[in-house]
Amino acid sequence: MSEKEKTNTRPHTVRAKVQRVREGLSEVVDDRLAIEEPLEIAVKNGSGLMPMGVVFRTPGDDESLVLGMLFSEGVIDRYSDVLSIRFTQEKGATMPSWRAVAKVTEDVKLDFEKNSRVFPISSACGACGKSALEALRIQRKERFDPRSGARIELANLLRLPDLLLAAQAAYQDAGSLHAAARFSANGSLLDAAEDIGRHNAMDKLVGSWLKSDSSTEWSEQIILFSGRIGYDLMQKAIVAGCPFLVSIGAPSSFAVELANLFEVTLVGFLRGKGFTTYSAPYRILMD
Repeated sequence: MSEKEKTNTRPHTVRAKVQRVREGLSEVVDDRLAIEEPLEIAVKNGSGLMPMGVVFRTPGDDESLVLGMLFSEGVIDRYSDVLSIRFTQEKGATMPSWRAVAKVTEDVKLDFEKNSRVFPISSACGACGKSALEALRIQRKERFDPRSGARIELANLLRLPDLLLAAQAAYQDAGSLHAAARFSANGSLLDAAEDIGRHNAMDKLVGSWLKSDSSTEWSEQIILFSGRIGYDLMQKAIVAGCPFLVSIGAPSSFAVELANLFEVTLVGFLRGKGFTTYSAPYRILMD
């Protein structure tokens, strides 16, 4: 088995003994914890090796995570830009540690200043570690055309959280895992990814799309997040080309500003039979 295959077949959770207290009574029981481990990512071509940073993520489908991160950061434009991804395990580390080196084609230009990170990328923050404000610039110049984008009927929109929850096997096993999913305009689940980091789940979703379904345009899809939407998730969705984002949680003020700037339909607090629309509501068919 190759190192790559090992990283993709590892479990998302680990068993632990915990003391559980209910109504003043305690007992020791078996529980499941979401795994959080570091993965160092670097990119290599004929001109050298460019470190991308250390990502704290939940193991599983690390190949999609790497591909999605490289795409979101503007390093690659397509799956064929990557010749191989080599995974190796670091021995003697404090915690289980892996390194991923993506070998890209010679025409892929490595921008060390833009893509360098000065400290690790935590599971809570996808933009953390950027070395300059210029590196936060979104690599898209034009707004989304109001005539483009998926249109979804109200009844189908309200069904999305239940469909996502049914696909969250690791979350139901241990909790504490975020999810990102993409849906068609008729509300069909196309794919879903889980990770302890919201931005990692999105990168896995993008990476999986690059590998298997990149013929399906993002402009005709809807992305649903299990948690809040901040700059990092908005940036990744805009770069991918999706103008319709939905969250079970709340968006940040910066996310709302970006949604209005790029003409993205942004929905938050999608729970039960209610939600809040922050921008471009016309993509929701209320009748």
